[in-house]
Amino acid sequence: MGLGLLAQMTGAAEVAPVTLFNAGFSGRNSAQAVARLQQDVLVHAPQHVVLYFGMNDAMNSQNLCPLETYARNMETLIQRLQTNRVRTVVLVTCNPIIEAYVAARHPRHPQRQALQAHLERYNARIRQLAQQYQLPCVDLHARVAALGGATIASNALLRCEANCGAKDGVHLTREGYVVLGAAVAEALRPHVRAGDRIVCYGDSLTFGVHVKGAGSTEGETYPAVVKQRLLQPRNTTP
Repeated sequence: MGLGLLAQMTGAAEVAPVTLFNAGFSGRNSAQAVARLQQDVLVHAPQHVVLYFGMNDAMNSQNLCPLETYARNMETLIQRLQTNRVRTVVLVTCNPIIEAYVAARHPRHPQRQALQAHLERYNARIRQLAQQYQLPCVDLHARVAALGGATIASNALLRCEANCGAKDGVHLTREGYVVLGAAVAEALRPHVRAGDRIVCYGDSLTFGVHVKGAGSTEGETYPAVVKQRLLQPRNTTP
């Protein structure tokens, strides 16, 4: 369901067309991402790919992936993308979760008593891979934590009873997607050239479940925010 839409990224002296694809698929883990890389990403011949996997690997009791296997899968994705001439691979750490909500939905999760700490081990591997391969890394976990973290307040960046009536605790609100999209655009902007293609590859957090434009680069998804931010002129102040 990757949907390509033409965006316009304004440069210092020209308008440069850049094509974005939302390749987000609900429930997908890193092993499935490796298996589907050709069909869902490489088919678009992108110059830039954003990888946001880990939430299902670590939290989804029906689709868990052990930490070491997850790390190998993510390294395989990086290597295959670079072999296929992807110039920029951006990694994203998983946002924090509301533990009580997730534990209630996944009563048989082997790490049910320490879900946040378990998730942080996956994030640590993402940071290590970013350093090892010298890749841009959007530390979404740190950004959300700095903006209030995994709270159950009405202004939380995670979906909760107070802001949407649902005990979600994993997916972002519209405002949360803005935080993610703005950070990804910031990481991409120095590397993007006229005519480039960008694929945002991930699970339901990339797909944009529960917000307008889900599955696309329109509306309120984080790929939509990336497109909107890249539309904005670069700062040309001397």
